[in-house]
Amino acid sequence: MIVKALQTFIKFIWYIFSIFTLFLFILFSIFFVTNTIIYFNSQSISPPIYPKEFAIVLGASVHGDALSGALKARMQKAIELYNKKLVKNILMSGDGTDSNYSETSAMKKFALKNGIPQDALLTDEKGYSTYATILRAKEVFNLKSAYIISQDFHLKRAVWIAREVGIQADGVSAGNTKDKWYYYVREFFARTKDYFQVIFKVTPYDEKNFFF
Repeated sequence: MIVKALQTFIKFIWYIFSIFTLFLFILFSIFFVTNTIIYFNSQSISPPIYPKEFAIVLGASVHGDALSGALKARMQKAIELYNKKLVKNILMSGDGTDSNYSETSAMKKFALKNGIPQDALLTDEKGYSTYATILRAKEVFNLKSAYIISQDFHLKRAVWIAREVGIQADGVSAGNTKDKWYYYVREFFARTKDYFQVIFKVTPYDEKNFFF
């Protein structure tokens, strides 16, 4: 009797383990397939050689009016493209709705200090996520072509989203970050999240609590 009960218990545990393993396999497959689709459908010409309407600078952290290292690199690259006449305008997108913390305000001040004219600058204060930034660039600012500027780890996702929503986009690298291993892991999950947001045409939340 005890042996039979033990055999039944072992079979139950094996059944649960098999279901859990299958679940993990399916989940990993979804992440792998969506990442692969995004990777192979977001290749860009490097370096940029064709003029485009806009450079889109994706936001990152600021400290008052001081840009973080990653954001400063992005802005410097946008200014470089403008000075080379590869873009006519610069759209700076990020969290800009808080009077005590504004990525877009700091970005605009940096651009003006570096000689970019006011009429070539646009800001999107509700670019709380990559997906929101790109979708708003198309639907709110009516962009048709753009260079998207960010660090290497981030560009594939942003470029793929842009092309899917109808922007003729190419990525321009602003280098990389010290903790790139962390960001590459983060991107593995973020790409899948945004893949399904694009496929199902999700309306971005009008709030700040985005992690990707």
